[in-house]
Amino acid sequence: TSVKLINHSSSTADWNYYIFVIILNNYLPMTNILNLQIQNLRGIKSLTIDLNLKPGIYAITGKNATGKSTIMAAISTIFYRNTIHMYFQSSTADSIIECKCDDKVLKITRRDESHWNFDGDFDLHGFYEGSIIHGNRFRDTNYSALNNALKVTIEDLTLADPFVKEHLGIILQNDAKFYSSLYRLKSNNSRFKNKFKGGSPYFIKDGDELISQFSLSTGENLLIPLLHSIHYQLVKKAREAGFIVLLDEIELALHPQALVRLIQFLEQMSRDRGIAIYFSTHSTDLIKHIAPANIYYLQKHPNGSVEVVNPCYPCYATRNISMFDGYDLLILVEDNLAKGIVEWVQRKYNLCKSKLICIVPCGGWENTLALQSEMFHSGLLGYNKSIISILDGDIADVCNEKYIRKGKYKDLNIAFTPISSIEKFLLDKLITNIDYKFFREFGDSFFKKKPLEEVINLYLTKRNGTDSSGKFLYKFLMNQSTIVGNAEQEFIIKITEYVVSVTNVDDLAERISKALN
Repeated sequence: TSVKLINHSSSTADWNYYIFVIILNNYLPMTNILNLQIQNLRGIKSLTIDLNLKPGIYAITGKNATGKSTIMAAISTIFYRNTIHMYFQSSTADSIIECKCDDKVLKITRRDESHWNFDGDFDLHGFYEGSIIHGNRFRDTNYSALNNALKVTIEDLTLADPFVKEHLGIILQNDAKFYSSLYRLKSNNSRFKNKFKGGSPYFIKDGDELISQFSLSTGENLLIPLLHSIHYQLVKKAREAGFIVLLDEIELALHPQALVRLIQFLEQMSRDRGIAIYFSTHSTDLIKHIAPANIYYLQKHPNGSVEVVNPCYPCYATRNISMFDGYDLLILVEDNLAKGIVEWVQRKYNLCKSKLICIVPCGGWENTLALQSEMFHSGLLGYNKSIISILDGDIADVCNEKYIRKGKYKDLNIAFTPISSIEKFLLDKLITNIDYKFFREFGDSFFKKKPLEEVINLYLTKRNGTDSSGKFLYKFLMNQSTIVGNAEQEFIIKITEYVVSVTNVDDLAERISKALN
């Protein structure tokens, strides 16, 4: 908003001006940016990061020892003062943490070996779930807790809150009722009676047997207390905007699909509560589901300084923390029409079973071959991946004469469709050698208001020359179709179904299968 201020000499105008400024200051939005600066802390010489406090989910990523957990713990010291004593005991006299937001500043410095100075005031509330060493998820993971859990009886328990049960089931099993028999200790008295120091563990009732969370899978054992904390910190306390959630090492022991569902759960929590949720991670499965503007990639340099890349795109963020893992097979085709045929073939022959296949239209057969060659020889495709080009059948002879017989592209895997091209197929079936069955089915599907015969006659009057490629016919049919908006996709589906019903595509299926192997 642009505001023009006008000077007035009268006292009334001055008061109007002051009132205007007060209103402006109260109604203009805050910056919603938390600036964090770290110096000489846990191997980090210097680091500056601007964290968005607007509702959303955010990922802090990078290689090991780049500062992910340090950032999370440093932010949490704003509202959990004890974090600094647990996490930064080995810091030096020149260690500094400084937080800024709008006109508020909090500077934390080392006073002596046991104490820190907190100078300034900062109004930020939040919830912090720490790393594998310091997190609440691990406070009761010890032999004493395991023995105490064996002494718990059903009388000590009550059914777990639906929030915890249902989201545990959705995230881990995609079934909200999967953990319907999940229990927890009734009260603090039960917790003290059974000598659990860190919190109230959960149990599953299996017939007459009680199974403690410590005896469940690692993923279940770690996710239960996380959901418990989120429930009691965010839901029961009705947290709203101005609250930040910090989750360190979030992906521990969770399989990829569970991670995706966990992200969906956190997104919903962020929207419902209007809060910012940050997590640190190495997981490519998580990072690829986060918007580039919400990814903070940490790059540590030899001098100990840490550079923060934001926004950061997922592939850039994951290139140094994991081996590239894309599709099992990349198929390059000329256009969406050829893509439709290949998709139908892979479905008919079940070629996608236990495999990931990506089909990419490239535009023109020579462009397709050039791209395949570049990807094949540069290693762009990634480790242990396959690539094949499937070109229209009408250029097989030209391709062999121009390139293959001369030795170019001889190391590439190249196949051809069993028909010349979809455009030429239409030209043949509708104009040159009319296929009455196809003509009628095609017309009934796409030309309900205007008969296909009328459309063909209009095409014949408007085309220039013979239209030997059939491209003008294809575009003309598309424009005249009554299925507006989805015409091309509908055309492709109908045409490819007909093509594979009258054409032998066994050889093409075999070539694709061999490319996978």
